[in-house]
Amino acid sequence: MNRFEVKYLVPTRSVPELLEEFAPYTKPDAHSPEWGYTISSVYWDTPDFQFFWEKVEGVKYRRKLRFRRYGTSTDVFVEIKQREDRTLQKRRLRWPLEQVIAAFGDGASRVNWALVEGDPVATEAALMIERLRLAPRMAIRYRRRALFGQFDPELRITFDGRIQYHPTDFSLSRPFEEGRYVIDPRVTVLEFKYDHRAPIWLTKAICRRGLKIVRMSKYCSAVDQYYYGGQNT
Repeated sequence: MNRFEVKYLVPTRSVPELLEEFAPYTKPDAHSPEWGYTISSVYWDTPDFQFFWEKVEGVKYRRKLRFRRYGTSTDVFVEIKQREDRTLQKRRLRWPLEQVIAAFGDGASRVNWALVEGDPVATEAALMIERLRLAPRMAIRYRRRALFGQFDPELRITFDGRIQYHPTDFSLSRPFEEGRYVIDPRVTVLEFKYDHRAPIWLTKAICRRGLKIVRMSKYCSAVDQYYYGGQNT
C-alpha cells in the first residue's frame, strides 16, 4: 500500500477533547477497547545502526524491519516499511507467534530458510537479515487508541501514549513490562495516515489547534537516547 503519515505531539490531557472533536467524523477501531491496546515491537538494524542514521540524515529512500505484536494476540506481524520521500509502502505478513519464533528466533537473529521459503515477505525479511547482518536492536512498547474515518475509510487516526523502550529485552513471546520512556508520558503522539489527501475537516482542526508536524520515530528516538544521549533527534 502507498500511504502518507504525519505526526504531531499533543498534551496527553487533551486526548479526550480531541476524541470528542473527531467523533462526528470517525469511528473507533473495532479491535480497540475503550482505553486502547498495547503494541509491542522489536526493531532490527545493522551493527552500525544504518537504518537509524538514514532516518536521522533524512535519506529519501529507506527501509526498516520490525516485528510487531498487538496485546496478547497469538499472532505476530513481520513488517517491512519502505519510505520514498513522504510516501510509505508497507509489506507485511501475519504468522502465529510460534511460527515466527521458529523462523526468525525469539530475541535473537536466526533465520530458518526452510520455514521462510515460499512467502515473499518472509523471504525478503530473511534476505535483509542475512545480507545486512540485521539483528534486534530495540524493543518499543506503548498504548494505542485508534480511529477510522467515518466518511473516509482510508483515514486512520492513532493516539500513542506511554511510549517505552528496552535496549536488550527483545522477546516476542514475553514482551518487556517496564522500560524507559521515549518521551514524557504527559505527551502523546497523534498520527494521521491516509492514501491521497487528508479530509478538509481534519486539516481545519489541525490549523485551528496550531499543530506542527514532527519528524518523530519511536525507534530512532529510543536509540538516540540510549546510545547517543539524545543528540540527534
